[in-house]
Amino acid sequence: MNSAPSRPLLPVVALFAVQVIFGFNFAASKVVLEQFPPTLWGAIRLLVSALLLFSFSGVVVPRSQRKIDPVFLRKTFVYGLFGMALSQFFFMYGIKNTTTTNGAIMNALTPLFTLAIAVLAGMERLTRGRVLGFLLAIAGAVVIRDFEEFRLSSATFLGDASMLLNGLSLAAYLVFSQRFLRDHSPYWATAWMFLFGAVVLFTLAAGDLGGVSVSGLDSRFYLAAFYNVVLATLVTYLLNAWALTRVSASMVALFFYFQPVVALLNGWISLGETLTVRTALATGLIFAGLGLGMGLGMGERKT
Repeated sequence: MNSAPSRPLLPVVALFAVQVIFGFNFAASKVVLEQFPPTLWGAIRLLVSALLLFSFSGVVVPRSQRKIDPVFLRKTFVYGLFGMALSQFFFMYGIKNTTTTNGAIMNALTPLFTLAIAVLAGMERLTRGRVLGFLLAIAGAVVIRDFEEFRLSSATFLGDASMLLNGLSLAAYLVFSQRFLRDHSPYWATAWMFLFGAVVLFTLAAGDLGGVSVSGLDSRFYLAAFYNVVLATLVTYLLNAWALTRVSASMVALFFYFQPVVALLNGWISLGETLTVRTALATGLIFAGLGLGMGLGMGERKT
């Protein structure tokens, strides 16, 4: 029996930490992608993370929990395909082929996709309070962006569609991997997901392998790469996987709405940007949605 309900605040702390790391990852990704094709870098991120996590699992995961059988490998391949490979591929292609505003709005639909899939799969209950929490959070995410700049056009269609597919693939991973991660070591299982995801992305990036030179990479690149791989990939996926064993998938996804708040605080602290009434209202809506969602999502586990 999982003892998670006795420490209800730990998943909340973990999920907030994930979004703080993601919120500061945009700048690191931008530095890396100036010198690396996005799909190839995604493959490298996953492969390095897999190697680190296999090493970590060899130390902390008992041998009896490091099982490898056809069912385990098949499931980790599927979850790695949706949660790591396709999610990263669609996100990177989408953000390259649409506007920043369109991408942010499309990305804000991911928690709603997660809730919808979980409800349709019979794994979570749909209540008025939960719907209200999600609507408040998405309203805040929309208000914090310049929603009036949102435009659907033929020029951004493929990018917008790709961002939606990113949200769907990530939502499917969060919902359907949850029970699997509770039945296995999340560290060992995630290591295999990383590995399979890397194989898929290396296949997709085969044409980019000969076009990258590492001779001119500087310390700025390596610092950004370290943040991108160790913190924004390895640590965030591990914390999310661990949280999925304690709380509902929709609650894990709901915390995605905290990312715009982190970006806002980063701009205020680092760049001296002004906090406006609009950003204060948006932040209040997001925290209200998170608060309501946390009250309804803690410890919910339908079997």
